[in-house]
Amino acid sequence: MRRWHRLLAPWFALLLLLIAVTGLATQATDLLDSPPPRSAAAAAPAPQSTMKSWNRWFKHIHSGETLGPAGIALNIGGGIALLFFAASGFWMYLTMWLNRRRNRRRRHAA
Repeated sequence: MRRWHRLLAPWFALLLLLIAVTGLATQATDLLDSPPPRSAAAAAPAPQSTMKSWNRWFKHIHSGETLGPAGIALNIGGGIALLFFAASGFWMYLTMWLNRRRNRRRRHAA
């Protein structure tokens, strides 16, 4: 399990980093684009801000739509990678903990 974890980690880390950065950028541009309070008399629609266009661009990268079906498959792969690394990390920790526990029992029994 450690071998697979070590082999795949750098590649999936890059993909997960891209997804995380674009997700954060999407949220940040949403927050920065919040319009100022408007009076009831101003009924004209506000022009599209540059933050809104950046936000749309980040969302397309984040969802994988920029690269078409291959990008969406990479995005799904990123989700699977996150599950794999969480499960394999937990498995490695559990086996390490059980081995330490067994070794302590052997030392106390001897």
